[in-house]
Parts: sequence; structure tokens; C-alpha cells
Amino acid sequence: MKIKIVEANRRAINILLGEINGKSLSHTAHDKHIFELSELMEMRLEKFGIAKKDRAGAKASGMSGGNVPSAYKYSRIVNTYTIERGSSDWFLINATKTETWGNADKDQLSLTPDQRDIAVSKFTSQFSVQPVVTLAVAA
Repeated sequence: MKIKIVEANRRAINILLGEINGKSLSHTAHDKHIFELSELMEMRLEKFGIAKKDRAGAKASGMSGGNVPSAYKYSRIVNTYTIERGSSDWFLINATKTETWGNADKDQLSLTPDQRDIAVSKFTSQFSVQPVVTLAVAA
């Protein structure tokens, strides 16, 4: 599966999620979850200082369902989904239905090694490290 996350494909994403979920509706994903994840991850890549030309290959995962009160004692059906950044857009590459207890997992961004190096380089360029000073001990 590989569906481009653009407005023209919103209906196709909803149909796919509907087929995966069957009758489950309460805690499952909808198109808005997929679109929100792609927008959030695009902002994270921007914040890390990764140029648009270098963003291809980044992946992100999310889980529907959100948080539930600690007293919630039942399992629930949720979706896990994975998106991948292409050369200019995000693509939905995987979506599954699963059963979970408690809160949903937090969204996770996964960078390629080159993207990691760019992000670390941009971050470390913001500061310098003081040299270690050894103190003489009087005997």
C-alpha cells in the first residue's frame, strides 16, 4: 500500500481505514489522524533544519485512540499507521488494526542516518563546549 497524503486522496484513505476497521469506530483512525501526523512530522523536519530536498526517506508512526482514564479497564481496537516522506509529499505505507490496553503510543519520527547527521550538525552549531580545566591539588 502506498497512498499519497493529499486532499484528493482523503476519501481513499477513509475507505482503506474503514475496510481495516470493520465495525470498530470509537478509537480507530480516520483520515484526519493521518493528515495531522504528516503535518506534524513535516514541522519537526523543518524544526530540525533538514532542507526539503533532504527529507525523503523519513518515516513516522502513529496510533489512534489517544489517552484513556487510568480506571479504563477494557481493551480497545485502535489503528497503528506508518507514513513515509517522498521527494515532496508524505505517503501512507501501512495501517493495521490492533487491540490495546491503556493509552495509545506517542507519535514517533524516524530519520535516515544522513538526516540524523544534518539535524545533529544544525543543533551543535548553536553552541560551543568549554574546555575541561584540571585543577592542581596542593599536597
